[in-house]
Amino acid sequence: MACVRGSGGKIVHFVRHGEAMHNPRAEALRTAGCTFDEFLLAMAADDVFDAPLTTLGIAQATETHSSLLGTSVAPEVVLVSPLSRAIDTAKTIFPCGPFFAVDELCERRGWLLNTKRRRRSELAAAYPLCDFAALSEDDELWTEQLEEWPSCSARGRAALERVWLRPEREVAVVCHGGILDAILGMRDDVHADADLKGRFHNAECRSAELNLDPDGVSFQLKLITRG
Repeated sequence: MACVRGSGGKIVHFVRHGEAMHNPRAEALRTAGCTFDEFLLAMAADDVFDAPLTTLGIAQATETHSSLLGTSVAPEVVLVSPLSRAIDTAKTIFPCGPFFAVDELCERRGWLLNTKRRRRSELAAAYPLCDFAALSEDDELWTEQLEEWPSCSARGRAALERVWLRPEREVAVVCHGGILDAILGMRDDVHADADLKGRFHNAECRSAELNLDPDGVSFQLKLITRG
């Protein structure tokens, strides 16, 4: 289906959340070269509902905020996963907001409780500066089975369309490693530079120019380097 908007590209700042409680052992194993199944099992061993940031994760987000001061990075809006670790990362890195929670930006869903979000009313009470109007009250998308990658990548494509259709030219997207993999590297209708596709470190920010091909279907993402 064609995706229509006015002419001109967008600048998108993609950010993965800071380290959360389920990350330390799993990320260490992944760095050491474990299989993906071993990585998932390590996360399951440290699983916790809507896993919050660790002390290190807060520090990572603070460091990223500091590194962006004095640069040209100035998003007009911040689209964020409704999981707490992503919202807290977004608030730290881009304190001016405004913040809008987007369900399509949740991590690859199911099986792990760290991918299940809180009720909308709880989130609204905890984060009054974030707009949760687009969410249902309960997390209706989480299941006991791990989401298949095609479903995750379809969500990622929907999130990218949401970014494209917004009126702002410069947008921050704060979410998770899995959904970033799905957005940037798993779709034939999303063509991202190779340097955008690699695994994001915790609280890492990568900037890209987003454009829609003349066919009105395929997106192009070109890495923007910051001096």
